[in-house]
Amino acid sequence: MEFRASLILLLAGVAPAQLSLPPGGNALATLALQPETRATWSKEVGRLDSGESHAIFTVLTLENSNQQRRRARGVRIDLSWTNGKSNLYMDEVKLQPEKEIFDQLALDVRGVQGGTLGFVGSCDLARKPDVYPLNADFEYAGPQAPALRIFSSTEDQVVFPGLTPSHLSTILAKAINQLKFQRLLPWI
Repeated sequence: MEFRASLILLLAGVAPAQLSLPPGGNALATLALQPETRATWSKEVGRLDSGESHAIFTVLTLENSNQQRRRARGVRIDLSWTNGKSNLYMDEVKLQPEKEIFDQLALDVRGVQGGTLGFVGSCDLARKPDVYPLNADFEYAGPQAPALRIFSSTEDQVVFPGLTPSHLSTILAKAINQLKFQRLLPWI
């Protein structure tokens, strides 16, 4: 399966390539940027907090009343760090593939260690940066290690020392389950 491939980047004193996406790269993001759009339902499903870095994951349904049948569901990730803030949007259909990537990444980080500066990231994200709105890797060796790094829509690194890809995968699983549950009980 294509999602299972992963890439180990061993770097000595060189910053890793950032694979983040421009904002608005998916239907949810495009709809969110339109002034007539409103959230008809939302629920926080998780947070990542470490030092000055924070990420809030909210599942939501957005609708645009000016466009007939214009509705999108997914996750908004509000990122904040010492030097800024940003948000990312992920369409519902992309949640499971992203979760599978981070599940595999969580397994991959168990087998790496040592070095001056080292990162583990996914080949899937590297090959298809326009497909996956959420981009993250794991610093296993270096000044902030161990640390999960999420790349914002403005290509900034939001570093979460002490956290791993499994923390991210767990929140994505909660988001998937909450959206399934909300589909069954739409009045919630």
